[in-house]
Amino acid sequence: MILNNKLIKILIIINLLFLSIILFSKIHFIFKIIRTLYKCILVPIIISVFLYYILKPLNNIFNKKGINKSISSLLTLIISLIAALLILYFFIRYAILEFNELSKNIHNLSPNTNTIASQNPINSIVNEIYKSININELIKITNNMMINYTQKFQSSIYKNINDIVDAFSKILLVLLILFFLLKDGFKFRDKFIDLFPEKYKDFLSETLCNVDKALNAYVTGQLMVALSLSIMIYIGYKIIGMPNALIWSFFTFILGFIPFIGFFISMIIPSIIAISKGIYMIIKLSIVFITVQTLKGRVVVPLIMSSTLKIHPLTDIFLVVTAVSYGGPMAAFIIVPLYAMLKVIVLKLYKYRIIK
Repeated sequence: MILNNKLIKILIIINLLFLSIILFSKIHFIFKIIRTLYKCILVPIIISVFLYYILKPLNNIFNKKGINKSISSLLTLIISLIAALLILYFFIRYAILEFNELSKNIHNLSPNTNTIASQNPINSIVNEIYKSININELIKITNNMMINYTQKFQSSIYKNINDIVDAFSKILLVLLILFFLLKDGFKFRDKFIDLFPEKYKDFLSETLCNVDKALNAYVTGQLMVALSLSIMIYIGYKIIGMPNALIWSFFTFILGFIPFIGFFISMIIPSIIAISKGIYMIIKLSIVFITVQTLKGRVVVPLIMSSTLKIHPLTDIFLVVTAVSYGGPMAAFIIVPLYAMLKVIVLKLYKYRIIK
């Protein structure tokens, strides 16, 4: 009878939750407000929290030396900005040369299938591939996409002042949030706990501490995984002679923060280039891909992420794929740590027998 009462309560809560969602979905201006808040506030907060856990070790070093928290936070931001600007300056200089070479490569990617077939009988397979996938059209689409993106980027710089101001304001907002997180991050938890009755404070303190540990472990771990992945793929590209190795490895680093599917997405354009260059480049790129993926799955991820979130790989895959379908890259980026946070909270709720 007690079990039935619990089941009825749970079913009523679930039905009320779905009913609330349906009712809110009928009020369009609420969703408009939510979308605005998401773009203007939530995204900068997510980025700030992510950067906070990356810069937290450096800030802790200054704090341990007895430096005032405001000064240590400011020093952490200044050092990080200088390092980021130096890296960006080096990358932009190198990327300009790489993009010039990439432009030449794209125009020269059109293969002469008759020559390929006549050089080696094995390469007749490639001739059939070219016929079936229409590589020339694929290259043309890629080239047009790059040209359109470049034109839009230039247009946004010279013509759309509002976008520039908006981007600047968001960057400034991220820096301000990051500064206060570094300076007063420990106070936010205490002030939040003080809002609740005394009997829940131990539960909240332990839960928030575990959530903080889980987020810290995930962000730093994912950073190391993405960095390791980009270094390995850069070395592999250099060995096989892949053009513009730095640019593609940089994309691998950025997309590496999206679990599982990020690495596969980063391989799309290099795969197109490999197909255009013939069967030998396809084989070499396949070897690089298999080697890096094996090292990632067998060495890098177990070594770095083994004791962080304790989430089954299949759960990660389903979470990321679902998030990409509904919310795009940003949703895929935050879904795993969000799931880990909810998992910690629910487990603590059952431990303290708050859910009855």
